[in-house]
Amino acid sequence: MATSTSVLFPARRATDVTLEGRLLEGGAACCVVSHPHPLASGTMDHPVVVALWEAAGRAGYRSLRYNFRGVGASTGSLTRASPLATDDLAGAIDFLSGNASDPALSAIGYSYGARTTLHALHAGAPIQRAVLVGLPTRLPGNRAAMSNLLLGRRIKDEQYKETPDLDLVASAPVPVLVIAGANDPLVEPKELRLRGVEPLILPGLNHFFSRRLGNQPATQKDLALLTTHALAFLQAD
Repeated sequence: MATSTSVLFPARRATDVTLEGRLLEGGAACCVVSHPHPLASGTMDHPVVVALWEAAGRAGYRSLRYNFRGVGASTGSLTRASPLATDDLAGAIDFLSGNASDPALSAIGYSYGARTTLHALHAGAPIQRAVLVGLPTRLPGNRAAMSNLLLGRRIKDEQYKETPDLDLVASAPVPVLVIAGANDPLVEPKELRLRGVEPLILPGLNHFFSRRLGNQPATQKDLALLTTHALAFLQAD
């Protein structure tokens, strides 16, 4: 695999915000990978993000993972009240595409990164295909739901808040694939199917793509399964 390099670039519409990233010069087509929630310890170094980024590089993409504002060496900040960081993703797209008027660009987002990618699509981002990994179609509404997220199973009295993403993914302007673990309580396959979206469900895995309790690292075997499906979709005719 090509050696990765550290890069810096501005967020769009916020030139005082500088974002850090890691770039793999895998080929002419581009792929940007966005990480989980910055306020829940999400970074570009998350094992799922790194695995997807490396797989894109091996598959021949110029692949970029980056930190949203306020994470690592990225300047600026996000709060619970902040809108999704679509300007940060837009800055990453600007950096990857350079002066190309019609870049061959794909995107992968994980969890919060999947939500950001989906909303960027609806805002007109020049993304041709997207993989939404662990896209939260609902969010924890009480302590029981938070515990369920970590346990990877259903427990009594859990409550959730729906996000607008169920309808957004059903009306995505480009081909998208939702990939989720069967034990991920934030993704409701039934609700997606009711809207005409067929998710790819990986048996035995939770929101962290692990088979174990808690936010424990996924195995290399399960990461390889995830990346194989993601890249197959991006490279489909």
